[in-house]
Amino acid sequence: MNRRLSMALAAYGAWSQAILLFLFDPMKRWVTGSLVTGASIGDVRVLGLSLDGFAVRGLDHAEGWLPQLVFIVSSGFLTYGVFRGAPRLKPQLRTVLALATAVLLAAGVATLVRPALEPGAGPAVPTYDEWLGRAQLGAEPAAAAQFALCTVWLPVVLWFLVWRWRHWPPVRAFFGLPEGAGASDELPVPLLAAARERRDLVYAALVPLVLLAVAGGPFLRHTNVRPSSVPTSITFDPDRLAPYSPPALVDEWSGLLYPALRLRPLDTERAAGWIATLAVCVVLLVATAVALHSVARHATVMRGRLFMQGWYATLLAAVAAAVMDGWLLQWFAPRRAEPVSPLWVAVGDAVRFGTAWGWATGLACLGAVLLVKRRGAPAAPGADVAEEQLNDA
Repeated sequence: MNRRLSMALAAYGAWSQAILLFLFDPMKRWVTGSLVTGASIGDVRVLGLSLDGFAVRGLDHAEGWLPQLVFIVSSGFLTYGVFRGAPRLKPQLRTVLALATAVLLAAGVATLVRPALEPGAGPAVPTYDEWLGRAQLGAEPAAAAQFALCTVWLPVVLWFLVWRWRHWPPVRAFFGLPEGAGASDELPVPLLAAARERRDLVYAALVPLVLLAVAGGPFLRHTNVRPSSVPTSITFDPDRLAPYSPPALVDEWSGLLYPALRLRPLDTERAAGWIATLAVCVVLLVATAVALHSVARHATVMRGRLFMQGWYATLLAAVAAAVMDGWLLQWFAPRRAEPVSPLWVAVGDAVRFGTAWGWATGLACLGAVLLVKRRGAPAAPGADVAEEQLNDA
């Protein structure tokens, strides 16, 4: 896709999100004031997704508007990159999935920024444990993700309309489309042509996730734990239920892990809870492998785009696992009492995890491609002559 059209679609999406985020709450207050006394407008939802849970509530403190601004800016840049890398003018499912993952990544960045800006955080940046607890146990752990999924269709609709009317001269002139745009089915040459090379990339890119799953995390979201004197409603910290002392490195970094990404049981949970967690972990790894195989099949460049595609694959697989998490743990390992749906708690955990660790998968993709290309690179011109002289000797 050309630069002008990509920039127009990304700007339209970011501008629409900004309008909704900054004007939705004042509009609700204005409408509520014109209603009958005592009437009010509750949470507005579209297809079950909250439209105003992430809206700006006030401009008097940074915590009320800075995460939303970070989301808008991040979403604009990431969606521009997705549209710029689209191989065809015609909308495709994998490009739409990449676009949805890009806005979810922006939502994850905003989620991880918010705890450091809360009014109770004090003048200094909160410690790692304080920041982590706020990011995990927020009142609306998936509000940003819900808003992202609500608004991802806005640039897609404009993209479809541009493609549908691509032959109309004003549309071609405004968006800089060449004559006959969208008619050719010619695709760029893939970066990895052999099936063995694509398989090697998938194996290498899965290594960071497997290591994280082996390390596990010290957090629980379910109540299928061994009896203890501590109330069972408090299950997110196993130290409150039984002694648990992970290695220092795991204790420092595993808090950002998705709670269901764990290949080993904790001392405090029963077998049923761990088996359900293990099943979700397997779904996450398999979904990541499928997404990475698709990335390996369609990758055409080796620079930042491949890195971001690996990041997107991790985040998309984490959200897919969260859907399974919300359904499976409800039956085999119920969650503790939450003010929101268990599904959206899982989605919030998954988006936070994919945002925090997807870069490792992207770096593994780049490293795998570099090794594959170096292994398959032709020898230097003088290498054959030197080898022949050596053989003669």
